Amino acid sequence: MLQEALENWFGFDSFKPGQEAIIQSVLHHQNTLGILPTGSGKSLCYQLPTYIIQKPTLIISPLISLMDDQVMQMRKKGERAVCYVHSGMGIDEKMQNLKLIKKAKFIFLSPEFILHRDNIKYLNNIDLGLIVLDEAHCITEWGYDFRPHYALVGKITKRFPKATVLALTATAPKHLKQDLDEIVDTQFHEIKTKMDRSNISLSHLNFDNDKEKTEWLINKISSSGPTIIYVSSKKKCRELAQLIYNAGYLTGIYHGDMSYQERQTVQQQFLQNDIPIVVATSAFGMGINKPDIRTVIHYHLPPSPSSYIQEIGRAGRDGTYSQAISLFQPDDVYLLDTLMFADIISEADIDAFQAGGILPEEKQRIIEILRQRFSLIEIRQIFQRSEMRKKDGLLRMLGYKNLTTCRREYLMSYFGETIEKPTSCCDNDHNVEIINERNTKKVTRKMDYLEKLNQIFIKS
Repeated sequence: MLQEALENWFGFDSFKPGQEAIIQSVLHHQNTLGILPTGSGKSLCYQLPTYIIQKPTLIISPLISLMDDQVMQMRKKGERAVCYVHSGMGIDEKMQNLKLIKKAKFIFLSPEFILHRDNIKYLNNIDLGLIVLDEAHCITEWGYDFRPHYALVGKITKRFPKATVLALTATAPKHLKQDLDEIVDTQFHEIKTKMDRSNISLSHLNFDNDKEKTEWLINKISSSGPTIIYVSSKKKCRELAQLIYNAGYLTGIYHGDMSYQERQTVQQQFLQNDIPIVVATSAFGMGINKPDIRTVIHYHLPPSPSSYIQEIGRAGRDGTYSQAISLFQPDDVYLLDTLMFADIISEADIDAFQAGGILPEEKQRIIEILRQRFSLIEIRQIFQRSEMRKKDGLLRMLGYKNLTTCRREYLMSYFGETIEKPTSCCDNDHNVEIINERNTKKVTRKMDYLEKLNQIFIKS
């Protein structure tokens, strides 16, 4: 039956690994955690059951770019009963999509939108068949100190007790299922395929300072093909992009302080190969459905193996050989430590909250949101556990920079996975194949005023 439904609705003659098992689990009304590598067709795992069950599906999505991409892909394939609402929309577009919610098969919303007291009414009286927690790793990575509404998604799922819950992700640290079980207050049936992407080689380089690192990078991008360069700060994002542009390469920047339209423009230029390189913070990636990214470079080490696997997974979605290269210089440790722990909610913050003291506005807001679901004792335990996990993840990545054994084995052991080494595995195992795909210099020289006048009169 499933094979026939797959052919009828999508025209495929076979499932990718893991898809069929996840769909079968959902159709048997089991709350399911599906862990499939990037590019393995996770969206099919909720789209096909929606067509079979013939009930609406709510997709709780973490990022605007991800919603935009998924809705665009579905509409391109002819699905019209799909709607979404996010903060980047104009008022007219938002109102139009709100009106569609009651009629839609697929409803894409953020947890913040749903949990706002004025918005839950839009979902009233909808007989949801499925609730999808897309990019479910965000629940455990963001769900307390960055996007606290993620820790409250159990309030949404409880409101629709007849709906099956499907959590989907490409990266799953060992504690993900436990966190989901607690937050959603259910037992998830876990279906997992290998997270390892064997077509992506792993390399790392240590430098003495940023100058050496940047010089290497400028030389490297001449032949790296379509490339994402990840950095850990917005300031460095702008600085590095300017240096690359000055070297003659069209490049885009992408970070959380840019407007929705600015981010959309960069994303579309990259997707359409108008620019070969994007310098970005971790805000870039989910929802970037570009199959031919050949290189992912981490100018700064990411904070954990989970972040690293998630981000390098954007390379080689077409199955073609690609490369992930991380860089390090000694001062990076202070940057990483500051970014991860400077604003963490401490026991002293929770004590101050309990005593009615004054806290920074953002910390006050986060604790107040979490108090809707957790006691102060539980919140204290949550942030103690969160700090330990962050320290463990950072230590793992700092160990990665000095590694002399297999990098792939080291990273995958964090997730409890064993691997089969590909031919081009990592720089510690083999002579890794180097990608040599030229990025043409395309920065146009500036015209002088006479040339500009001449161009105007010729066009007239």
